[in-house]
Amino acid sequence: MLNRRELGRVVGAGLAGLAIGCGDDVEPPVAGAAVFEPSTDALLVSVWSATSVRAHVAVHDDEAGALVREADVVLGEAGTGAVDVDGLAPSRTYTIIVTDEHGARLGRHRAHTAPADDDGRPVRLAVSADVDADPAWDSPLVDHVLAADPELYVSLGDFPYADNGPDVAMTVPAYRDRHAQLRLSPHGRRLLEGVGVRAIYDDHEYRNDWDAMFAAAETERYAAAMQVWDEFFPVRGAAGDVRYRSWRWGRHLECFLLDTRRFRSANAAPDTEAKTMLGVHQETWLAAALAASTATFKLVFTSVPLDFGLGNDHWAAFSVARSRLFAATAGRGVLFVSADQHWFASHRHAGGQRELQVGPIARGLGTPGPPRAEVLARHVRPNAAILDADEEAITVRALDVDGVIFHEARLTLDDLG
Repeated sequence: MLNRRELGRVVGAGLAGLAIGCGDDVEPPVAGAAVFEPSTDALLVSVWSATSVRAHVAVHDDEAGALVREADVVLGEAGTGAVDVDGLAPSRTYTIIVTDEHGARLGRHRAHTAPADDDGRPVRLAVSADVDADPAWDSPLVDHVLAADPELYVSLGDFPYADNGPDVAMTVPAYRDRHAQLRLSPHGRRLLEGVGVRAIYDDHEYRNDWDAMFAAAETERYAAAMQVWDEFFPVRGAAGDVRYRSWRWGRHLECFLLDTRRFRSANAAPDTEAKTMLGVHQETWLAAALAASTATFKLVFTSVPLDFGLGNDHWAAFSVARSRLFAATAGRGVLFVSADQHWFASHRHAGGQRELQVGPIARGLGTPGPPRAEVLARHVRPNAAILDADEEAITVRALDVDGVIFHEARLTLDDLG
């Protein structure tokens, strides 16, 4: 397995043109950056480089046209590092310039800070899943998402695929290679440079259809996958295996990003009261956080769908736990957003709950099951969703690779179960 400097030598020549602003006498690094966890006053800037040991971050306020913050990042053994740049203004657009110790620019990034909790203006988010580094999956869909100018992109997993191909990742170096390949891919770079991101893994960052039983049986492989995920996708304030979280995005929207992998029971376990998708602590946290939220609307992001998917790797095989989920969200203005199945769908469940299923943005397509009355729409095509929220409704628009809005819905509180 290649170490980080060997990886740089192998792919550096072919990808050198991706580095911007390099002098003629400076070899462009094989590197990339991303902006994660935007809040009202901070941006978490993550840097990876196969050849550098330090990086400099300069944050410019687009509205003021001025440099407002600078920070240095030390890159560790993995070639990764992050700095939480705080003291920023809410609801602002920032340009982030990252350079290495040689002065070579690693990217020009754009990110928004969140609106203040009492800011009632309309807001826009984008959401999708499934990003493979293979150039075969590159398409204009990423560009159409960025052209919609979302304030935040939410990834619901399979970012990257580490368990496919002839060299399935099993070790820390192998998982690092897969994450690095995604940072170097043209579509991965465009996405990460164009918008701030909040993300959670699904299954392919470790292994297909995994649950807590796999994590317990494959301790070294699981630990390697999660270590590298944390290196490349840092979460502000994360502690141990707790990566689920919530955040406010203005007066009218609060988001809840669930971990539907780490704490779940075995998919094939009997569907009883003891079977759990979220684990006791996450389930308790979600119910309490939803009850305490004063936002008009809530987005509950679950990487696997609530129903109508294939196999048993989703909430349909956890129906008792799903009933508890529906009880905790009833009457709270919740729209569920899911992924994993590789087609777009809009669902209205028996209790009136609404679910939007999205993805893939850069991967192959799945095959839906038979029609169901609860399935209001299905479209088997690459897709991402643009979500606009204001005091009256959440408006859903689904985009395809041609930039066509092929599905649109306006959901008020009365429409949400």
